[in-house]
Amino acid sequence: MIYFSQRAWPIAKGYFEFEGKLQSLRIDNQVNLNLSPTYLNGTLAENQEYLRLLSQLVLGKEPAPLPLEDLMDLWLEDQLGHAVLFNNIIDPIEVFSSKQAEGYISRFQVFIVQNHHLKGYLRFKQPGFARQTEFANEVGKTTLEMSQYVYSMVIKYKENKLLNKTTLRFLELIFQKPVILLKS
Repeated sequence: MIYFSQRAWPIAKGYFEFEGKLQSLRIDNQVNLNLSPTYLNGTLAENQEYLRLLSQLVLGKEPAPLPLEDLMDLWLEDQLGHAVLFNNIIDPIEVFSSKQAEGYISRFQVFIVQNHHLKGYLRFKQPGFARQTEFANEVGKTTLEMSQYVYSMVIKYKENKLLNKTTLRFLELIFQKPVILLKS
């Protein structure tokens, strides 16, 4: 793992810096991407976490797991980004599908606000208190629901029953990632 981490570090770091430069150029309208600067925030945060893990692995150390509240920050931003991205690729006549995607967008936005406040409670509460655990379960259930919804939309796409602005390859790449379930 040390050998792999040492070899992966410069590649991961270079990609992180490349994506950050693209985000900066996009913010200043110096490059046109099909992704927004805010979407790139999510992928940059994920890459930054990977670099944190690698920085420990190159030293032969076991990286400390992210606290639940920080993991939720990463996870919620990622899920919100997926919901927004999915909504943006649906053809305007797909009103019912779009409304469902908008519902997930709203839920993940609310979860982000809730996580912000739950993090504040940790000033005087120990991590893993009942409401925080329930919150993690709610997020997990919503994520699984959205995954099922997107999966059903991919099936519709394959059957030519969903009008959209993308390709099947893109849908499968972005939305058919395995979901890792966390036990509390």
